[in-house]
Amino acid sequence: MKKLMIKNSIAGLILVLLTQSCKVTKDYQRPELNVPAAYEDTYAAKDSTLVEIPSYTQFFSDQKLVTLIDQVMENNPDLMIAAEHILATEAILKTVKLNYLPEVNLQINAGVQRLSKNSMMGSFAGNLLFEEYNFAPAVSWDIDFWGKLKRQREEALSNYLSQAENRRALRVQLIAQTAQAYYNLLSLDQQLRITQQVEKSMQETLDILQVQFGVGEVSSLAIKQSEAQLAETRALVPEIKASIKAQENALQILAGSYPASVERLADLTDAAFLTSLQAGIPTDLLKNRPDVKQQELLLRAASARVGIAKTEFYPGLKITGQGGLNAIKASNWFSIPASLFGNATAGLTQPIFNKRAIRSSYEQALHQHEAAVHEFRKSVLNAVEEVSTSMSNIEQIKEQIKEVNNRKKALDKAIADAQILYKYGEANYLEVLTVQQNYFQTELAHTMTVQKEINAYIALYKSLGGN
Repeated sequence: MKKLMIKNSIAGLILVLLTQSCKVTKDYQRPELNVPAAYEDTYAAKDSTLVEIPSYTQFFSDQKLVTLIDQVMENNPDLMIAAEHILATEAILKTVKLNYLPEVNLQINAGVQRLSKNSMMGSFAGNLLFEEYNFAPAVSWDIDFWGKLKRQREEALSNYLSQAENRRALRVQLIAQTAQAYYNLLSLDQQLRITQQVEKSMQETLDILQVQFGVGEVSSLAIKQSEAQLAETRALVPEIKASIKAQENALQILAGSYPASVERLADLTDAAFLTSLQAGIPTDLLKNRPDVKQQELLLRAASARVGIAKTEFYPGLKITGQGGLNAIKASNWFSIPASLFGNATAGLTQPIFNKRAIRSSYEQALHQHEAAVHEFRKSVLNAVEEVSTSMSNIEQIKEQIKEVNNRKKALDKAIADAQILYKYGEANYLEVLTVQQNYFQTELAHTMTVQKEINAYIALYKSLGGN
């Protein structure tokens, strides 16, 4: 009867402790974010929902760019470093996942002790030489009543997943960086072609002026002005070529390769994308943006650390046991059952005074949790701001392109007419030089605007979470 009462008491105590463990630590709850219901920009459809971001293979139309991004994804050193960090965190996770199991160690000891004849023990002992041989597995088991081990597993899992999201964020960043660098390279190629075409036109104008100067139709001032304009344009050629080489080298470094030329399209095109993007609603960013997901996972880990720190205030139960073979002579070591031994203990430890270490750790965990809350909210703010800014940029660049195209059409005709009019005396050399300079600037502006539009769409792709 007594044994039954003791068993019932122990069972009741365990049930109470397990019930209390739910109150000691709390499950994670996402903090209030107050995310707006929609973007202010007219570019985003108010009722649209972003289901999935297309992968870069489905987003970019240029297969040479896709191949280059493939190389970056495979060989980029930063991605390789991030992958190793994930594997290191995974190793920790594998250990923590099993922290509810007992720890088992095997001890094998063989020792010899010789007592001093003049010592207290030696003076009474008949034999001064003692041997001891021990072969015994030892078991140690921490019983988790307060949810500490559960929170440790949550922290380890959150840290592991945050490393994976960090790698995905780096991957999206590299996709955008590679695409922007690639189209910058195409823009530089276009700028070089425009400069060389204008240089050729200016050389033709200078040749005409030199002929006219020979017959006294123009002054030397016209020659000098034309030569100065031609020299200024020619000086841009090596500068652009140097920029092209630097951009090629930068792209190769992203791909984990040594400096070399980069295969690319022959011309910059504004038909750079296979699919269009919809911004959806701001809350879509919580599941699509890897940096936002990473910050929430770090917040989960911080929340788990608060629970771990809180359990330190409560008593801990530890059960240990050992059993095996023990003998004072090697010949009797494995003599069974004479050499068999065993012991088991259970200890309850309640912290009383530890120089405020537990309370300080708990307060530190609370402050780190609050900091993680602010980091998470900040990441959401930045994500919404980046999408809004990208959409606004696209809208404004579209307006800019309309005007640049109108100017380009006018000057395309003007540059063709200028030479003819000058030959027939309908325009003077200053008008020709002015048209050439304006044409040059307009062509460069058109190229830069097309590049800006492409980069704005790449920025929107990145701000929505990429893939």
